[in-house]
Amino acid sequence: MKNINFKFITFAVIILSLSFLSLDCFCADRPDSEAEKNGRLTNPLLKYMKFVELTPFRDKVEALISKQRQRKDVEEVSFYFRSLSDGIWFGIDERGKFSPASLLKIPVMLSYFRMAESNPDILNKKIKYELQDFQGYQAGIKGASSAEVGKDYSVDELIRLMISESDNNANMLLLKNIPEDELSKTFKDLGIDLETIVPTEDFVSLKIVAHFFRALYNASYINEALSEKALRYLAESTFRDGIVAGLPKDVRAAHKFGERFIEKTGKKQLHEVAIVYYPDNPYILGIMTKGKDYNRLAAAIKDISRLIYEEVDTQYKTKRKK
Repeated sequence: MKNINFKFITFAVIILSLSFLSLDCFCADRPDSEAEKNGRLTNPLLKYMKFVELTPFRDKVEALISKQRQRKDVEEVSFYFRSLSDGIWFGIDERGKFSPASLLKIPVMLSYFRMAESNPDILNKKIKYELQDFQGYQAGIKGASSAEVGKDYSVDELIRLMISESDNNANMLLLKNIPEDELSKTFKDLGIDLETIVPTEDFVSLKIVAHFFRALYNASYINEALSEKALRYLAESTFRDGIVAGLPKDVRAAHKFGERFIEKTGKKQLHEVAIVYYPDNPYILGIMTKGKDYNRLAAAIKDISRLIYEEVDTQYKTKRKK
């Protein structure tokens, strides 16, 4: 590529996608993968599905976020909701800038899957799982990763570790083995220009990240089979204390979190974006937060998720009776 320092880009992506602290309270056992295999996760053409048209409920979300700020659970919140059935959406500061952290692992996955469309063998390539130098940053894998040091893993297996277990070491290995132009192209396609990013600044909006999930659901960026694979890996995410905690146990979600700690200011950021598979009326929910305590940020995300689910559920059941 011309006029671009790819080493800087790769380093920037590594830094920006790291989970800077390993949050033991966020690590849980992997869900039963067999249970996740029941039913499709993509819906490329909506398949003429029947649905209930939702009525926007922005005021209820604003009221809850206002209470969370008053309690000092959060300092800043960005919110995004989109019904994937009728297309209605609304946001609250959805264009505000945050540090996406591990949410950037999704474009890394998409880069490999896009290459696999023309060269499927790339997913079978073996890479030795060796601990990488994060140049002062904590890798954040600890108990969160089931990978074994010294063992060979396929690219596909590393992608699963990177997404489902948010394994930073797997992320680093994948970045080291990607062609120079592929990563930059995927990010640019998704609305992020790596050439203009300052790694120490907030630079991505929730609206952009939510588009990653919409593209996967509609299979509009990579083919349907690979979009399905990507969403299954996201559905296996071991982080269960945010959006998923606000849902009934039998409701599936394909989701990814990102967290960042700014040592200089002591401020923390915790984000999560998901496709929640409410029966017949799936929706995208995205929440980005800033505050001082990860547990309180996670609880705030959980409470917003619960509110959204209950509102969708109430509207759906009420309107179905009419």
